[in-house]
Formats: sequence, C-alpha cells, structure tokens
Amino acid sequence: MIFKNLKNCANKKEQKTSMDRDMFDKTLNKLLSNAESMIPDENLPDLPFMETAPDVHDWYGFEHELWEKGEEIRQHILYGKKRPNTEQVERIVAICMDKRAKRGRESFVMLLGKKCYVNYAEKIATLLNDSDVDGHVIDTLYKMGADGYDIQIKPFINHNRAWIRNKATKYIEKYSNS
Repeated sequence: MIFKNLKNCANKKEQKTSMDRDMFDKTLNKLLSNAESMIPDENLPDLPFMETAPDVHDWYGFEHELWEKGEEIRQHILYGKKRPNTEQVERIVAICMDKRAKRGRESFVMLLGKKCYVNYAEKIATLLNDSDVDGHVIDTLYKMGADGYDIQIKPFINHNRAWIRNKATKYIEKYSNS
C-alpha cells in the first residue's frame, strides 16, 4: 500500500512537471489575459501614505491582485519548465510599461530578470524614473546582465529605501564604467 501511494505521488509529480507546450501556452495566455483585465481603464491617483512606511503610498486592491497574478505566472513558468514565447514576453513587457497598473507591475518586471531577456533592457530601463517599480527595474537590469545603465542608476545609491540603495550599489559595482 505504501509503495502504491509513493508511485501515485511520483506520477502526480511527473504530471505536474511534464507539461506539454500547448497546455503551457494555453494556461499562460489565460493568466496573462486575467492580468491584463485587472488593469484599470484610467490612471488612478496615488492613495495616502501608509502609516508603517510614511514615504510609500498605500496599495489599491487591484495592485495586490495583479502582483499575485505575476507571481502565479512565475510559478507556472518555473514548474512548467518552459519559457514564454515571444508574443507572451511582449505581453509581459506591455504590462510592465502600463503605468495604470501601478505597483502591480513589480512582479511582471521581475519576470524579465533573466539573461535571455536582455534585449528588452532598453525598454525596461525607461521605467527607472517610475517610483512604482524603480527598484525592481534596477534588480532586473542587473539580473539580465544589462550593462550601460550605470549613469541612470547611480543616483539610486542615495535612495531613501535601503533595499533600493543596495540593488543600485550592486549594479554599479558590477557594471560601472568609471
């Protein structure tokens, strides 16, 4: 009986990790469509600052939901053991670039933090002036191996948030031309 249960677990594990391309794409496209539908039709004003972080605006509910959808996509990619196709990556980039999505974009920016996406670095780097995602952009550019942004990133070594300062310092130490 124990061996039968172990065999069933192994089969379930195998089923979870060996997803065919069609099923992977169908699921990822559905997740992306869900994410795209969460983005409001217009830019919403920033909410008041949080009590626990007086320099950070509170989050709208959709921002949390969108962030979680990005994490769900990351998990799907990780366990599906496949990379998104070009169209899917373009949809991820489009979500990253859509300022109406506010901080819900953070998890989507992080999805691009791989060397294989370095050709999107120039587009993602334009978000360095966007306080909703600037720290995540720095980290993603670092993980992409995208050098050449040290001048834009250098001011962040004096950022008021330690984690952003640390990401900027790490980037500058690796990629600075000076």
